[in-house]
Amino acid sequence: MSALDVSVQSQILNLLKELQRRFALTTLFVSHDLNVVQYMSDRVAVMYLGAIVELAPVETLFRGAVHPYTRALLSAIPSVGAGERRERIVLRGEVPSPLHPPAGCLFHTRCPQAVAECASMLPDWKHVGPDHYARCLLT
Repeated sequence: MSALDVSVQSQILNLLKELQRRFALTTLFVSHDLNVVQYMSDRVAVMYLGAIVELAPVETLFRGAVHPYTRALLSAIPSVGAGERRERIVLRGEVPSPLHPPAGCLFHTRCPQAVAECASMLPDWKHVGPDHYARCLLT
């Protein structure tokens, strides 16, 4: 979708939304464009190295993400209004190989909040709110 002209992309997304509504369809929409994800989705699963790290209704996720990776992704969305500046979270380090992921939390090598336990413990799913789940030792 990102290679399409903006007006063509908009027409396709609107058509998909209309088909979802008209036929009560469930769709799996995979994208790196968070503005499109927000427009198209009811629920969002954020993935890092192929694993889901946060799952929530779209409004909940965009208003109150709890996983450090999700917060970093959301901080990268450009602001359009003058009063809407977000503090950008810049991730350091290199993305680990998905073929040889790190032990413990998959995100610990780049997480600005990681503690020693993150390198050895794979976090369990935590219920952090209504229909909102995250895999992070710090939540």
